[in-house]
Amino acid sequence: MRDKACSLPRLLRADTAGDNISKMIVEYGAAIALALLILFNAFFTKNFWHMSTFLLVIKQATSLMFITVGMTIVISSGGTDISAGSMMAFSGVIIMLALRYGLPLWAATLAGVVCCCLVGMFNGVLIAKAGIQPIIHTLVMQIVLRGFTVMLANSKVVSMAKYPEIRYLGLTRFGGIVPIQLLFFVLVAITGYIVLKISVFGKLVEAVGGNKRAARLCGVRTQYVIIAVYALSGFLAALGGLMEMSKSGALDPNLLGYQFELDAIASVAIGGTAMKGGKAHILGSIFGCIIMTLITTMVNMNNIPFAYSNIIKSIIIIVSLAVQKEQAV
Repeated sequence: MRDKACSLPRLLRADTAGDNISKMIVEYGAAIALALLILFNAFFTKNFWHMSTFLLVIKQATSLMFITVGMTIVISSGGTDISAGSMMAFSGVIIMLALRYGLPLWAATLAGVVCCCLVGMFNGVLIAKAGIQPIIHTLVMQIVLRGFTVMLANSKVVSMAKYPEIRYLGLTRFGGIVPIQLLFFVLVAITGYIVLKISVFGKLVEAVGGNKRAARLCGVRTQYVIIAVYALSGFLAALGGLMEMSKSGALDPNLLGYQFELDAIASVAIGGTAMKGGKAHILGSIFGCIIMTLITTMVNMNNIPFAYSNIIKSIIIIVSLAVQKEQAV
């Protein structure tokens, strides 16, 4: 009995140490993973340290950054938005149709944003008021929006050569070197941080995601928070669709935004935001977004089959979720 009693404090200290390590990994895991990935590429990827590589990664990550910030907000509220990728394509076709009817780019973009916000609000209403599971409803909306987008585009790939204002947006470089996507990347990252970590709205989102019933008892209008969260996700997806369309120079109704929501969810998981809702790690999500893009870039630069990038991403996601599960236990 004496030996068991004496070993108990030692066991408790070990558990505490393990918990501290798990918390540290959740808090800084994305930054550590990004540093290790950069270190690996420094040794094994040719021309990795060129400025052009850095700018390419940022340019490729910008569209995903919009979706990742929106997904972080949604997951923090205890939900998920599988329709975000299809929302990008839906926004793109609305913008293209508005331009075709002679509207200027700002008005066409506004039309795309408004439509996606309305779809997001519709998602939020059914999830908050009808009690439909977020993953089920947004999965249905993913299919519906993709089909509607293909129908509006007549199943054709539309070149943006007819719309020079969009091509100009995608090709603009400050000083002839720095792509404009870097500006949008920084702006959406800062905005996401302000919304989630500084604003009152961010605190309400975390409260709803942490314990919806307790938040309601404290006077939080949880249904309106959830509706606002999905509307904001639609808003960011619309802008992400415009960024992707301007970068690629074409609107492919079948492929624009395809599986972006999965990379966004992976970025959030890597970043340490609890997948069941609650406290958000927006900086971790930003690092996760860069990691997802860097993995794809690394695979392309080393002439490795693209399928391997999905395997690498899957391993990282599984490890991230396992660490979160261990901490929860």
